Amino acid sequence: MTAPKIEHEERIADVRNSFADAVGRARYSDESTVLTSRGKRVAVIVSMDFYERALEALGEERAPAES
Repeated sequence: MTAPKIEHEERIADVRNSFADAVGRARYSDESTVLTSRGKRVAVIVSMDFYERALEALGEERAPAES
């Protein structure tokens, strides 16, 4: 069994001012930041490794958006 993932929860308005911190936590500490809007959890910042493993586990592929 793996250790629980550390999860931070912040309002989107607050993350705007400290976005680099949230990305750094995901990238270097493998800690997630859950973004909230009006008290609801709406999105999450996770490491690329975690994202890729999640896609693989779900059997999904990445599809780049068209520019």
